[in-house]
Amino acid sequence: MSKYHWIADDTALTQLTSQQQAGERLFIDTEFMRERTFWPRLALLQVNDGRGCHLIDPTTTSPQPMHDLLALRPLVMHACSEDLEALRIGCNVKPAEVIDTQIGAALCGHDMQTSYQKLVETLLGVSLPKTATRTDWLQRPLSAEQLEYAAHDVEYLPGIYQILYDRLEAQGRLEWWREECGRLVADCQRSIDQEDLWRQVKGAASLDGEGRRRLRKLAIWRDASARQRDIPRSFILKDAEMLALASRGASHRGQLAETGMHPSALRRFADALLEVLAQAEQGEVPEPLPGMPEPHIRERIKRLRTYFNKLAEAHQLAPEVLARRRWIEALARDPERLPEPFEGWRASLIGSSLGDLM
Repeated sequence: MSKYHWIADDTALTQLTSQQQAGERLFIDTEFMRERTFWPRLALLQVNDGRGCHLIDPTTTSPQPMHDLLALRPLVMHACSEDLEALRIGCNVKPAEVIDTQIGAALCGHDMQTSYQKLVETLLGVSLPKTATRTDWLQRPLSAEQLEYAAHDVEYLPGIYQILYDRLEAQGRLEWWREECGRLVADCQRSIDQEDLWRQVKGAASLDGEGRRRLRKLAIWRDASARQRDIPRSFILKDAEMLALASRGASHRGQLAETGMHPSALRRFADALLEVLAQAEQGEVPEPLPGMPEPHIRERIKRLRTYFNKLAEAHQLAPEVLARRRWIEALARDPERLPEPFEGWRASLIGSSLGDLM
């Protein structure tokens, strides 16, 4: 059974912070809920400082002490992109350095999506229970079983980190790890331009110019409405409803209803939607999304994929670690513009061979 300290007040949290050395690594995880909210709600912060596991209750502690604990120290986490968002929203933490063990495992030859539980079993020979995977982490009190489950999520992180560090150091890949983790943090802190939100709507590539112009305005409105109400975007309008509205347009309530919009959405948002659609008749038409590649582009993608698969195998990496599908497609469409990830550690593996494949 894991031993842990439950921290539920600012005094205890401040005391924990005072015990940490400057620059000392912390091994952390979070539990958060966002099924019915736009913003993730931080529900539990798990910290292993090398001397013990601490479970911090964000519902009874203040954001500032959590910020003071985490902000200036390297954080070791696993598959942490969503955790970083929860920390940013919950306690305004934008870590100076993050070390992600899922990335480290991928650079050691594991699958790119290897879970923490799988790594614990593979590297440490420990099988973790999965009994609390569907917990409502905002409920109080949490049971002993739930707290035990949460503590496990950081109990074994130091051991995993050290094994991965030693292996990557022996392979000369520590700089790869730092680069990939830096890219992850930068991606998590990068916000999407409002004008590009429409690109994320499923089916957007099927629209003509007028439809794309409407969808751009609708996507901006939906995002702002969801943020204001702190509910998921789909609670405002689902993607299929957005696509139907963008495709057909509407100038009165009857036409809105004909798109198949849910009656409750129609009651709440009809006036606002009609105004948005009217405004959408003005302005530039967005460029279309990339469609099906032309035959010569498809052949180029095939050659590139074969090349990267062989290169990954030679370096004992999963193919998607070396070259993700979207990078390969972007390169095939525009050989003159090298995707940014290919300019880092991957460049030393790729060399000058790409030009022969174009």
